[in-house]
Amino acid sequence: MSLYEVDIQRTGRRRTLWRWFLLHPSADFAWAALAVLIWLGIALLARQPLMLEAADPGARRTLFQTLATLAGATAGLTLTSVSMLINVLGKKAAPGQRELPLEKLSAAHRRQIGEVFLFAIPGLGLLVVAALVTVVLEGDSVTGLWIPEVLVFVLAFASILALLRVAWALRRVLAIATA
Repeated sequence: MSLYEVDIQRTGRRRTLWRWFLLHPSADFAWAALAVLIWLGIALLARQPLMLEAADPGARRTLFQTLATLAGATAGLTLTSVSMLINVLGKKAAPGQRELPLEKLSAAHRRQIGEVFLFAIPGLGLLVVAALVTVVLEGDSVTGLWIPEVLVFVLAFASILALLRVAWALRRVLAIATA
């Protein structure tokens, strides 16, 4: 198979749902909201507490602090990946040498790859802020606040989807660079 005029071996057929997911990163928030709404619906039907409001305060605090830490670290890693990606995509072959595989990417394809990374960073940043605000708002109270918890989980699910797309983009760039 040829991708951007670079031969790449791949197995299986192209999945249109996966391709749609890759090309529509803004839908991450809709998918995440749908997942949380299903969670809330199941909790209501089962007459259980919404989200984590009945969990131990220490466990809730630990969870939200951990989410904030992971999101911040992942945002930093993604930002670092962007700077490395700029160097890799901007690298040109020495005069007289064969053109590098990544040089064959069009400007539109380079922009799409960059947007995958840049779309993930704001969601991760919002997750850090939302998780820390939830920790502060809940404090040491016995019951949690389900509305900020809903926001945190929507951002967490959306960030996971964005990171899946980032992993795909890295895999694709690596495949092209080593072709």
